[in-house]
Amino acid sequence: MSRLNKTVNPKSSMKYRQNNVAETHLIGGIRIALVLLGVMIALPAFMMGASISRTLGVMGGIQASLIGGLVLALVALPAAIAGAQSRKNSYQLIQQAFGERGGLLVNVVIVIAILGWFGVIAMMFGRAFQPTLPTTLATIPVSWLAFFGCTLMTLLAIFGFRALDLLSVLASPFKIVVLLWTLIAALTNVKWSTALETVPTHDFSMTTGISMVVGGIMTGAVLAPDISRFARTPKQAAFACALAYGVGFPLVLILSGIPSVATGQMDIVTIMLSLGLGIPAMIAVLLIALTTNAYNLYASTLILSTLTPLRPKWQLVLAAAGVGTTAGLMGISEGFVPYLILLSISIPPIAGVYLTNYYLGARLALTGEVTQWRTEAFLAWIAGSGFAYTANHIHFVVTSIPPLDSLLVSSLTYVCLRYLMARAQVARLQRQDS
Repeated sequence: MSRLNKTVNPKSSMKYRQNNVAETHLIGGIRIALVLLGVMIALPAFMMGASISRTLGVMGGIQASLIGGLVLALVALPAAIAGAQSRKNSYQLIQQAFGERGGLLVNVVIVIAILGWFGVIAMMFGRAFQPTLPTTLATIPVSWLAFFGCTLMTLLAIFGFRALDLLSVLASPFKIVVLLWTLIAALTNVKWSTALETVPTHDFSMTTGISMVVGGIMTGAVLAPDISRFARTPKQAAFACALAYGVGFPLVLILSGIPSVATGQMDIVTIMLSLGLGIPAMIAVLLIALTTNAYNLYASTLILSTLTPLRPKWQLVLAAAGVGTTAGLMGISEGFVPYLILLSISIPPIAGVYLTNYYLGARLALTGEVTQWRTEAFLAWIAGSGFAYTANHIHFVVTSIPPLDSLLVSSLTYVCLRYLMARAQVARLQRQDS
């Protein structure tokens, strides 16, 4: 069996070492958590929080948010630790699992998904920002506001992680304060007991609510190495994920949901404006869109750098922003729900493969293995995605959370395939030696 553990591609190893994070760029766990929170505090999260609390009631919404946050933290934890230990982003880890050329194909799929999400957020920003403007500016078309926002997001992304880190340190606490301010203002008009007694609509079950929480930002959880690789230690990366996903994100959903129940409004921006929070609402919407989409561009640039490593970073940012902005202006947000379903089906299984390869790869290594393409990784990805798609149609679940089911299926399939390949190679080597 020792002959199976000698496969190391020197070129691949050198390539990944060259992309490692410099010691001077490392930051503490609190700042990692603030960056993660900056991405999570987004307009879709506000809509989700309002929907869950109005459907399940205040206490049901709190329960679904906390359980969903716990599941997200458990998924993000191994990904974050992998990033902090290896100093590699998720796209480099993906290339190690799927092969150098195979990983490029997978990364193309991911960058398309991220840039589509960029377009969705851009149009959401335009629609949410318009009502906060003074009357003289309220006639500016949503598309122009979205384009304005995309320009700011692009300028921020050009400066990379350092700019994202600085903005998150300043913006994340402010956004939490504005949400708390909105909650307090809402409860001055409606008693807490009245909000608790509001009859839920029961449009969906508790299980569905938890699935919404997990599926809503599962993509961010599985791409945690992009941020966690900057953590000083794996323990600080784990702490940041526990704080951001286990505490911070549920808090955002709860702070969005209770004012919605208290006021009877679904749109958090409308709620802020009705409570007299015009200027804070305008600043909050701008910061929310900036941090979320600046991260989307940052993540896209990391992927594009694996496809075209010789291109300057600013060119990659401009290219990504151009594609994402065009997608938004062409109406990708109109297919918002199908797009989310596609993401929840196709992205989590990728994490199942690359995390399994990272933690168990050395035990399942093969002698003389070709690292350009790894068929077993693609088969595991297809198995996980196929399971999620089929289960969604026949209502068959394992954990009641389809994205988590697909991740587990792809991980188990990958282990089985690698094990069978290793056993077959051992038998072949033994026949050659005899």
